[in-house]
Amino acid sequence: MSKENSPRQNRMEAAMLRALLSLALVLSLHRAAPAAAASGADWPQWRGPGGLGVSAEENLPAEWGPESKVAWKSPVPGRGHSSPIVWGARVFVTTAVEGTVIPGAAAPRHVIEGEEFVHPESAGADRSHALKVLCFDAAGGKLLWERTPYEGAIYDGRHRKGSYAAPTPAADGERVYAYFGSEGVYAYDFEGALAWKANVGKIATLGMGVASSPVLAEGLLILQCDEDNGEKSFITALDRKTGREAWKVPRQVLASWSTPLLITAGGRSELVTNGSQHAIAYDPRDGKELWRSRGVESNAIHTPLAASRMSVTLPSAFRARARDSSTGIPWVSSSRRFISS
Repeated sequence: MSKENSPRQNRMEAAMLRALLSLALVLSLHRAAPAAAASGADWPQWRGPGGLGVSAEENLPAEWGPESKVAWKSPVPGRGHSSPIVWGARVFVTTAVEGTVIPGAAAPRHVIEGEEFVHPESAGADRSHALKVLCFDAAGGKLLWERTPYEGAIYDGRHRKGSYAAPTPAADGERVYAYFGSEGVYAYDFEGALAWKANVGKIATLGMGVASSPVLAEGLLILQCDEDNGEKSFITALDRKTGREAWKVPRQVLASWSTPLLITAGGRSELVTNGSQHAIAYDPRDGKELWRSRGVESNAIHTPLAASRMSVTLPSAFRARARDSSTGIPWVSSSRRFISS
């Protein structure tokens, strides 16, 4: 082990900083340009419209802080590392509230290369947790509703600095979708009524917790569920109206914390996924594999990026790979600097 923080430690610390800053940032932006349904001001998923981390809004504040350009501030219970999302006049966030110790509760056994693995920073599996979805009024910060879709024991541990509310929810104007890994997927209408819930199975993540966020495409809610040594990893799609499984495809990929990216290449939609062994693109309609290339070797944390026909993956193992949709991998670059997701 290096004396420096591990990539996972850096990832969790960066995620914690994002969680502390992102809600205030969203509120500051909405003060400058109030959101309207289906407008460019909506921020409906992880990294915003298209998952690109780019906003089409103009005249945004160049500076903001705790005492400057903050429209409102509202308390959120517990600890959440997911990003807030915005649709119209509503802001949605998720959070996890830690409870008491549950006698006998423990994380599952993790195995890497045939040997049992216990991450020294893993915590939380011995306690009860309340997983929550909250909705705020974007104009004034009033709490409109709060729901607790799950409360009880958690299947696996999380990083001690992490949160069981790490995946960012997604919204489509009718419903908001919250994913909590092994503890389920929950869809609420904008008034807080439960539309459906689904269980995608047990997902072991080396005791670090899940982080991959849901992606909406082709009327489906798509989830990347990579676990431990990859023997049970899969990617799946649920019907966004009913929560029923539309397709499910196994993938031999080690535990990852990356969110898929939906791109258009060669006139077709491709769902690009990051992974240690493989970067794989799927047809979002049915899960058919479209192409694959060499993965990022370890710590597949970062969301793929896209520019023109090129899909770029930036992993926390300090390496970047790029793949052109017609010519393969044009370059591989290494860096000593950690780049957060």
